[in-house]
Amino acid sequence: MFAVLYRLYKYCWKDDMKDKIFTMSSTNSCKGIALILLLWHHLFYLHPEFGPITYTIALLSKVCIAIFVILSGYGYSESIKSKNAGLFSFYKKRLVALYPNYWFIALIFVSIGILFMGRSLQDAFTSHAYAKFIIQMTGLHRFFYREYGYNATWWYMSVIIPLIILFPFIYYLTKKYGIVMLIFCLCILLPKGSILPVINTWLLPFALGIYLSQKNHIVNISNRLNTYGNWRFIMLIASIVLVAKLRGIIPLLGDTKIDWLFGGLIILFIFELTSIFRLLEKVLGFLGKQLFNIFLFHTFIYYYYWSEFIYSFQNPLLIFFALLSLSTVISLIIEQLKRRVYFNELIGKVSKLQVPPNIEITFQQDAPADARTLRR
Repeated sequence: MFAVLYRLYKYCWKDDMKDKIFTMSSTNSCKGIALILLLWHHLFYLHPEFGPITYTIALLSKVCIAIFVILSGYGYSESIKSKNAGLFSFYKKRLVALYPNYWFIALIFVSIGILFMGRSLQDAFTSHAYAKFIIQMTGLHRFFYREYGYNATWWYMSVIIPLIILFPFIYYLTKKYGIVMLIFCLCILLPKGSILPVINTWLLPFALGIYLSQKNHIVNISNRLNTYGNWRFIMLIASIVLVAKLRGIIPLLGDTKIDWLFGGLIILFIFELTSIFRLLEKVLGFLGKQLFNIFLFHTFIYYYYWSEFIYSFQNPLLIFFALLSLSTVISLIIEQLKRRVYFNELIGKVSKLQVPPNIEITFQQDAPADARTLRR
């Protein structure tokens, strides 16, 4: 009996390690909480009738975008550490990981919409439907027209793709100038209106993710928080609540302009929780692995195709769990379908294609500690 209880304890809880590592499991756990926030935001941010608490949390849950962007900057930076990473190889790997999955899910759900749900391309666009849809499949449509297209959620592709393209330059500037680069991004963020189209709000969270990776600050901050014991959870919760309040009462930092800090604190909090609770890490990590799939298609489920079914549960928690459960099952089915059509094998072969050495550009690894340059 005691042996069973001990094994259960070891499965659910981890020892609070002095030297923590922000691993892929940690990243997936943070992606999992971002997925939860994403679904809650989309389900209820237009529905105040579900009550002030549900509605307020839905508005605040828009921070999920900043969490995505911070983790992306962090992950891309980690991926080139200790490697003579080629610029074209980086672009190939990231864009090949992005576009085929985007197109594969678009093919499935747009086909369902046209064939079975009565949602044609002409219904989604005001004019030039086919041309605009092709542009939307590049992921850069928000730079060309204001319409959201066949799926409104796909606007985020117009954020992450330019950030991937800009990553080598942001990485270099952040490596060389550190905090100064972050202050520069903050100066771009604060004025009314957008200095940079589409990505204006998200440049700072992206650079912050890169900076956190370069300086290993997530782990450094976590180790400092450990000196406060369990009080660190109270401190982080209080900080998150404070920033959430500031988000609503300070116009200069209103809406998403403070989400680089809001999202960063949530990432820290989830890292602290999952550093102790193994089961929570596994559950959130499982959800995090489904994030990109569900991001691409969940709007079809709750809004375009089966809205009445999802909202028929009436209770906000039941509505949420209905969408989360259905989306997770569909994501797993899509992954099985990919295996059946050898999708992953094909992507793997494309990813392994070599770039001719004479045109490759690399992130120089033998540069001084405070600068990493690009060289041909």
